[in-house]
Amino acid sequence: MFGRIYQPLLLPYHLPRNFFHSLACCLTLVAMSSAVTPALADIRVVNAQGEYRMGDRDTREDAIRLATEAAKRNALEQVATYLESVTVVSDMDLTKDEIRTYTAGLVIVLNQQTSTTLDGDVVVIKADLLAQMDTDEVAQAITALRENEDARAQLVAMKQENEQLQEELNAVNQTLGSASTPDQVQQAAQKRKEILNRVQSNAMVSQAWTNWILVSPGGIPQGLLNSASGLSPANPHVAIAQQIITSRQPQGPPQPPRPGSRPGRMPSHELVPPPGVSGAPRPFNGIIHGSPGSQQPRSQYR
Repeated sequence: MFGRIYQPLLLPYHLPRNFFHSLACCLTLVAMSSAVTPALADIRVVNAQGEYRMGDRDTREDAIRLATEAAKRNALEQVATYLESVTVVSDMDLTKDEIRTYTAGLVIVLNQQTSTTLDGDVVVIKADLLAQMDTDEVAQAITALRENEDARAQLVAMKQENEQLQEELNAVNQTLGSASTPDQVQQAAQKRKEILNRVQSNAMVSQAWTNWILVSPGGIPQGLLNSASGLSPANPHVAIAQQIITSRQPQGPPQPPRPGSRPGRMPSHELVPPPGVSGAPRPFNGIIHGSPGSQQPRSQYR
């Protein structure tokens, strides 16, 4: 048997005079770029579920909203539990309630799906959320939000109010289930819609505070505040946020854009994709802000 003959790798005989100098420079640049490459961010992805078992007097629209709110609470609980164990957050000496208060506006929803199944004779609406967060960004955001007294006070107030609204929601669900007259059904259903609208309105205001502190302290998150007001016109937190944020703006008239400059683009968190279109990743508090009916579950059941 003859052994395989390997040919040595040969360099061209005539090399440019500056070949080795150029090679050394390239290797130096590669080494320098490797040295300054930042460490990979600590990205945490959570998958949360929520469901609602429909009764005879429930609408599909309300069931989707209720299932999605349950999934959001589940996601926040997972995030808070994880962050308690992260060094950069645990060193801040925060309670789990405080973590939930500050992080709702920092969780990005990558995907949201709803589905419908039957459990015997009961129609079950299920919501699945895939969300992510950057723990380093969360730590920086928590620090910034805690240092802003106005934002901190409002976020805490809305979280406490939402907890009370959740108790009212549980009670009105029972009232709706036991209603015996059309008037009772209508009143309970309307009350439930108002509660859901208020919960989502508070979430939009919380998102506005977070965006103002972290993203655009020199601007007003007017789109979010307008949306929150549209959901719940009587929500006092909208007016408070509007007043405080406006009073913190730099003095002086707005400057017109320079000739030929590119016009500003609406922030992505204020865009609602049309029905049937899956949009880009969205802020946690912005999900199902559009008409809940715009994301109908794919099912044969009516």
